[in-house]
Amino acid sequence: MPQGRFQLKIALWLGLWASAATAQMPLRPPAFMGGVPGLAQMQSIVLQRHQARTLLYREALEVLKKNPAAADVPECPQGQPAAGELCIRAAEKVEVAVPVQPPASAPAVHAALSPEKVTPAAPARKIAVLFGNNAYLAPIPALETPIADVQDIGRLLRERFGYEVRVVPDARKADVVSALNQVGTETRPGDSVLVFYAGHGYLMDSTHMGYWIPVDGSTKSPANWVSNTDISKFLKNMGAQQVLLISDSCFSGSLTREQKISTALRSKDAAQILNKRSVLVMSSGGEEPVSDEGKDGHSIFAWSLLQALASAGAVTPGAEMFKVVKREVVKDYAQQPQYGAVLAAGHMEGGEYLFETAVEK
Repeated sequence: MPQGRFQLKIALWLGLWASAATAQMPLRPPAFMGGVPGLAQMQSIVLQRHQARTLLYREALEVLKKNPAAADVPECPQGQPAAGELCIRAAEKVEVAVPVQPPASAPAVHAALSPEKVTPAAPARKIAVLFGNNAYLAPIPALETPIADVQDIGRLLRERFGYEVRVVPDARKADVVSALNQVGTETRPGDSVLVFYAGHGYLMDSTHMGYWIPVDGSTKSPANWVSNTDISKFLKNMGAQQVLLISDSCFSGSLTREQKISTALRSKDAAQILNKRSVLVMSSGGEEPVSDEGKDGHSIFAWSLLQALASAGAVTPGAEMFKVVKREVVKDYAQQPQYGAVLAAGHMEGGEYLFETAVEK
C-alpha cells in the first residue's frame, strides 16, 4: 500500500474512533492491506492507535489519574470471599513439594524445538483457565477471534497435554476474579496452572500500569478493569509450583517487564527445574497492535501458539515454546511477543514452565 494512502487510512480511522466514542457505537479497526506493515508503518500504527484508545478511554483514565487504585480489587477481609463478594482471596501457606527423581530413560524435548533431553516429572494436576472476550459494550469495539482462540487452545491443552480446561467466554470482571480465586483455592505444590487471556487491554502512559479490559469494562470508569497489580496477586496466590500466564491483548508486554527470560534452558533435568517455583508470562507483544484479520479465524498470536502446541514433543520448556510462537508471529506481523518472569508473584531464578504431553494409559 502506498505510504500516503496508508497514512490517510489511519487518519480516517482515528477520526472514526473519536466519533464512535461520542456516538456510543462499536467500531473495529480497519484490516491491514498490502502485506506485513514495515517498521515505519508499524510505528505510525502504534502511535495513532494508542492516541485513539487514549481518546476513547479518556474519562476512565482521568479517574485513574486521581486514584491509581481505582481498578484494584481489595483483599478478602475474612481471607476467603463471601457469596457475591468481589475480592482477592488470601494466599495459603503451603510447603513446597520436592519432585521425585524420575527415571533416567526419559523422552527428549521435540527435536524441532531443542536437541537437548529433558527428564520429565509430571505435575500432580494441570489446570488451564482461558478467558476469551468478544462481546464488548459500545463504544469499545467488539473482537472476532478470542472465543474461537480459547476454544481451540483449550481443546489442544486437554487432548494433547491432559489439562483440566475451563473456558470462560465473554468474561466480566467478576468472572475473572472468581475463576482465578477458585484456582488459587484448589492448587497445591506439584500442580501446574496455565491462564490464557484474549481481549482488550490498555497501558497507562503516566504510571506504566497495564490493564485487562473485561467485557463489562467501561470507557467512563476503570472500576471493571483488571490491573497488572491484581493479576500479579492472583498469580502469587496460586499454590502451584508452575504458573504460566499467556496474554493476547494490546500492551500485554508490560506484564513481562520485571525480568526477561533467556530462551537458553540452563538445566535439562525437569526435577531440578521443578524444584524452583516458576511464575512466567508469555505475551503477544509489547505495545504493538494486533492484526485484525489473523489466520484461519484466529489471531496471529493464537494461531502461532496452536501450531507450537500441536507440534510439541513429550516435554517442552516454555522458553522453547515461546521461540516457536515468536518465530511464527514475526513472519506475518511486526509485533514482538515477550517472555518474562513475575518476580513479585514468587518466581525463582532457574524456574521454568514445562509443557508435558499426556501419558497414554
